[in-house]
Amino acid sequence: MEFSDFLKLIKTKSGTIFTLVFITVILTIALSLLNPLKYGATSGVLVVQNTAGSDPYTVSKSNEYLGNLFSRVVYSASFYDFVLNSPYNIDKNYFTGTYNQQLKAWEKTVKTKTFGDTGIIEINVYHQNPYQAQQISLAINEVLINNNAYYQGSGQAIKVNVIDQPLVSTYPVKPNLPRNIALGFIGGLFLSLVYIYIFPEERHDLKLWTTRKKRKVKALGKAVKIEDYQPEKNPTEETGIEETPAEQNEMDLPSEEERPSGDMDNILKF
Repeated sequence: MEFSDFLKLIKTKSGTIFTLVFITVILTIALSLLNPLKYGATSGVLVVQNTAGSDPYTVSKSNEYLGNLFSRVVYSASFYDFVLNSPYNIDKNYFTGTYNQQLKAWEKTVKTKTFGDTGIIEINVYHQNPYQAQQISLAINEVLINNNAYYQGSGQAIKVNVIDQPLVSTYPVKPNLPRNIALGFIGGLFLSLVYIYIFPEERHDLKLWTTRKKRKVKALGKAVKIEDYQPEKNPTEETGIEETPAEQNEMDLPSEEERPSGDMDNILKF
């Protein structure tokens, strides 16, 4: 199929394309809402080290290493224990089940992001309760500041400073409905184009609703309005003179040409 023919096919199959895109978007929204809505708390920390006597390249590589190190340490079991034992008001019942299940829940709660060799770490916490998201975020920053020596060998030469205090979202950020809807729209559009390319026949068309086609009725003749219709009048009605029974009988009798002639046998046969 040539590209020009495919463009014509898209125009004729607009109903099928709309149907598939609409269904895909609705399914995407439904699947997204199956997950609980969560608020987000975002904070930022900066890894600072003693750079006396070090060249800039070594410092930048060291910042990159420490940033990646601390961003991975946040997911560890020991860091999880530090956070739960912090003085902040964290609901420990949120992380239920076995210890392995608790760690899996912790990995879904916290997300970290580094920015190259800057030493900046962005920490995102997701929780169904915005207050709990804030408390967990504060606890993470506290552990990084006071217990970072537990994860690196430079001791007091490495410091972690908070550059952005936890900022809690006003509305739920997970699941990300705008992003999921956009992905569902793009996926539905691609699926619909593939569908009409494989099944271009009219019998494979998809529509959310069907409309009845009006049948064309051929005209049988000139239409006559009821009020214009006039029945044929009897001659007696036009003259106003009523016919006598004798006259009516004469009118019913056949004419001379219609009367049978010949012998009696022919007359009886008639």
